[in-house]
Amino acid sequence: MIDRRAFLAAAPISVFAAGCLARGVDDGPTDGTEGMVSDRRAGVGVQLYTLRDVIAADLDAALGDLAGIGYEEVELFQLHGQTPAELRARLDGHGLRAVSSHYGLPILQEDLGATVAGALELGQRLMVVPSLAPSQRTAEGLAGVAEEFNRIGDVVRRSGMRFGYHNHDWEFVPLEDGVRPIDILLDRTDPDLVDWQMDIFWTVHGGADPLEELARRAGRVTSVHVKDRTLDGEMVDVGDGVIDFVGLLAAAEEQGLEHAFVEHDTPADPMGSVRRSFEHLQAAGVVG
Repeated sequence: MIDRRAFLAAAPISVFAAGCLARGVDDGPTDGTEGMVSDRRAGVGVQLYTLRDVIAADLDAALGDLAGIGYEEVELFQLHGQTPAELRARLDGHGLRAVSSHYGLPILQEDLGATVAGALELGQRLMVVPSLAPSQRTAEGLAGVAEEFNRIGDVVRRSGMRFGYHNHDWEFVPLEDGVRPIDILLDRTDPDLVDWQMDIFWTVHGGADPLEELARRAGRVTSVHVKDRTLDGEMVDVGDGVIDFVGLLAAAEEQGLEHAFVEHDTPADPMGSVRRSFEHLQAAGVVG
């Protein structure tokens, strides 16, 4: 583990300012509940993209191994050749719940009704757009995307689920007018219709402070991706980097976090990676 003070000195901003690491300090509520610890605990799951190669080899074995580790929630990125009903049955058989899934914006624009119906059949609570095309990453393009997000979010909300957007690092790089893409997307969307799924690794990688972003967007971050980062920017298993997930997840829970999904984009040992990450979070008291 890299010395935290060295990390703070080298980071582009104070990613984990000392006064914001504990529950109930600075940027918390001002209604007389300051300093109180939230009783709510976010569900800790895994984004199955981490295990894409393992799942391709044997879906049932992969799901069984996840359940054996202790995971109860998963986030999907595809149906793995199954119908929603078939995949739901396989997940149920292992005691797992697909509470969320990633969907490309085009499929939501082209066939929103059927896509929502499939998500409901899976028992999901959340539908998330994981990225945007490079052609959409302009001020005008993002404004149009925000309008679409509001439309889609309204349909998803009326179905009983939530809709959200998952960031990478480019969203924190200001455009020519000085406005960050993430702010265009969030400022132009209705908080009641569009959530933010904060990818903690990419937020840090983009030069932003997750704690400051949580405070600025209180109530918008209902799910996060839990991915660790070394001082020099390498993605690693949770616990092998310098990100303080205990402090971050505690702050996020107080702001409305419901789900935290462990992920590693390119693990050498996918199942070993999600096991190591879960065990670190468990030892840290983040999961029971």
